[in-house]
Amino acid sequence: MLKMDEQEMPPLTITNNDIQEANQLSLHCPICTNPVEKFVEDPDLQPVVCAKCGTLYHKTCWELGGGKCAVLGCGHDRFKVHGVPTSPVLSIKYTDLPKPSVNGRSSQQTKQLKEQQRRQVEQLRRPSLLRRLFQWLLDQIRIG
Repeated sequence: MLKMDEQEMPPLTITNNDIQEANQLSLHCPICTNPVEKFVEDPDLQPVVCAKCGTLYHKTCWELGGGKCAVLGCGHDRFKVHGVPTSPVLSIKYTDLPKPSVNGRSSQQTKQLKEQQRRQVEQLRRPSLLRRLFQWLLDQIRIG
């Protein structure tokens, strides 16, 4: 029986999206409450995800839980190994790749070599300080 100042609250509904969001926030196994880590040596602690709601489990905990999801309202009996792609993310054809250059260098390497060669030629054309001093002395001798 409700008192006069109390109001009945509307029923709470939980959707699959709500469950997925909550599971993405938690990185702990719902069975053993220990953290689920991606890179583990022990195959029993391999992280698996419920194929329906996305809850993270240890593989052993999934099996100990009866081989189905422990989330209320889910109960799905299939899992995916966490972090293993189920479909190709990117496919590249050989025709998409640039053809190798004739000399075996990339265009970037060729540009760098040409720039380095240009600088060396420029330095050879530019007289050094010693050479300019020697030329000035010769000019002074000729004038005097």
